[in-house]
Amino acid sequence: MTLKDIAKESGVSVMTVSNVINGKFDRVSQKTVQKVQAVIDKYQYVPNLTARSLTARSTHIIGCILSDQANHYENIFENPYVSTMLGIIEHDLRKKGYYVMIRAVQTYEDIISFLKNWNCDGALFFNPQNNEIIQKLAHDFSMPLVFFDSNCSDPDILAVDTDDFHGGYLSTQYLISHGHKKIAFLAAPTSSVVKNRFDGYKKALSESGIPFDDSLVFPIQPLYDNGVKAGKEIAQNQRGITAIVTTADICAVGCMEGLRLGGIRIPEEISIVGYDNLSICNYTYPKLTSISQNIPLKAHLGVELLLKCLENLPIQQRHLTTSVSLIERQSAISFIP
Repeated sequence: MTLKDIAKESGVSVMTVSNVINGKFDRVSQKTVQKVQAVIDKYQYVPNLTARSLTARSTHIIGCILSDQANHYENIFENPYVSTMLGIIEHDLRKKGYYVMIRAVQTYEDIISFLKNWNCDGALFFNPQNNEIIQKLAHDFSMPLVFFDSNCSDPDILAVDTDDFHGGYLSTQYLISHGHKKIAFLAAPTSSVVKNRFDGYKKALSESGIPFDDSLVFPIQPLYDNGVKAGKEIAQNQRGITAIVTTADICAVGCMEGLRLGGIRIPEEISIVGYDNLSICNYTYPKLTSISQNIPLKAHLGVELLLKCLENLPIQQRHLTTSVSLIERQSAISFIP
């Protein structure tokens, strides 16, 4: 059974069959899709991707590459930010007939090996660790590469970032506006993303005349267990802390648990603000106030940039930055001395 056979029995062109198989339903009527799919199902036809890649010089494979150093998870799907992004990206690319292959890497050589061995049509990178590697990749590969959270200043790089500085500033300023002055920061400012959020935190303090206190910074990786430990530590020795800024919802949720185990009531005794506005914010008690970086938009924009490159369409802006907003729930209230 070939594409020609399916086309003949369906009474449509080979191109139409190809569009249906590749998920390009925007180019085919629903009635035609059903007719072609019925023939495909009848003969249990499975396209030969190897043969197709040889004739079309395209594998329709898009690599999603994550840095092990940036991820801090043995199982990358335990990172709710990454799993949310990947789910949206896979959905968007599947609708356009592409397959997604996910790989966690540690070295530049790992990236080279993956992209070449699988002959990817393009790739999306999560949290690349330094600008030198980003520029080397862009120079070494002719395929489209899009970088999330790169903070790379090279105007030729395809990138989607978030205004992380404003995110850190916004969460801190919100707490300050509610009377808090002893505000802890939970994260190690090692990556460019967290550093920008940390700088926003310090800027908000400075603007309000609140001295920066290094003892209020807990240099932890933004993981649930680390949040629990930090919460317990704050509960045992509050240091006058009345509010907490975090850089990830999952860490904030852990911190809330640690505070609870230490006998601290949220938000009556300590307020807390998360980051990412994941669905988990609605399942905590109290519900978690969080900074939204509009993850769906971020994922959509990255895919859109990649597809424009693959289809040789004009790109007006190669470096995109999504805005942030604070989603107010119940975990932060005004400080009452």
